[in-house]
Amino acid sequence: MTQIGLFFGFMAVVRSVFQAAGGELSDRIERRWLLVYSQYIRALSFLAMAGSISFNLGFWPTAAALTVNSIFGAIFQPAANATVADILPKKQWLDGYAITRSAGNLGWAAGPAIGGYLAGWSYSALFIVSAVIAVLSGLIFHTLLHVPEGTRPNDRFRFRDIVAVKDDPFLLRHAALMFVLYLVVAQLMVPFSVYAVEMAGISKTELGTLYTINGLVVVLLQIPLTKLLTRYTLTAQIAAGALLYAVGYGTMGIFVGYEYFAMVMMVVTLGEVIMSPPTLTLTSRLAPEGRMGRYMGIHGFVVAAGWSFGPLYGGVILDHFSHNHALAWILISSVGLVACFGYLWLRRLLPPAIDRSRSSEHVTE
Repeated sequence: MTQIGLFFGFMAVVRSVFQAAGGELSDRIERRWLLVYSQYIRALSFLAMAGSISFNLGFWPTAAALTVNSIFGAIFQPAANATVADILPKKQWLDGYAITRSAGNLGWAAGPAIGGYLAGWSYSALFIVSAVIAVLSGLIFHTLLHVPEGTRPNDRFRFRDIVAVKDDPFLLRHAALMFVLYLVVAQLMVPFSVYAVEMAGISKTELGTLYTINGLVVVLLQIPLTKLLTRYTLTAQIAAGALLYAVGYGTMGIFVGYEYFAMVMMVVTLGEVIMSPPTLTLTSRLAPEGRMGRYMGIHGFVVAAGWSFGPLYGGVILDHFSHNHALAWILISSVGLVACFGYLWLRRLLPPAIDRSRSSEHVTE
């Protein structure tokens, strides 16, 4: 377990770095081919994992194959996010990110269900089927996705370009606030599950249904709720989502029980639904011509960093205040309030054309 824990900590760093590198790369080569070949390489890594399991090669060969898979998964994501902006007019970017996010959550819901069934039959078969699905995904991008040719930078790439966030004060503020926000978003997996099962005493089956609620709410509400909120600015939507995270997790330790945790899950999932597409849309609005991939890479880097440090942040507080769970969760959720007020402050600084949900429509401040 120590090896596995250290390995996944290493993987979190790798994913963060290659999110940024993948964004830079997607500005310099045709994004469609990046989407296609990253999926093909991931298919090969899935087959390598299946072989490692079938021939009982041990931890390190399996870990090496998983590392390759994660690298190209990280490269894929900023290119996919930038492609949404490539194929849609600016006024439809928010809707586009809502649709792709809803589709992604549907995949996240279906994948573990399929994986659980396959793992019970043959663990190596799970990765063989994953390889087939990755190939099909690449073929779909290859044959059905048509991306208009955009402006590409002709300057020489430098590694310090990856930290270009320092050159854009609006992006710097947005990235810092996103990191703070994702510290509380990241409580969803490890701190929430450990607290709910080990400290509050619900069953693992009940915990699984709470995550099912999360997935279903996203799939059902993401698109209609995003459309409903388009009259509000992007920063106002993100601030509202951050506030819901603060309220949901801030009340986590007051009561215990499955029904109460289900209500908390509903609140934080609504926060997730409200704030996720606007964070991507705001990043894309800030990107100058030819730098969409770079900005999406920085977005991915910050989100991955939040997901990496969030469980440590929540875990330390829960350990330190194990005698007072209510106080622990209030402290954990407090960063949500920091993000909420931070985005309300950022709203005063951003040009209105960037902050509008739709560039051609009136919005409410």
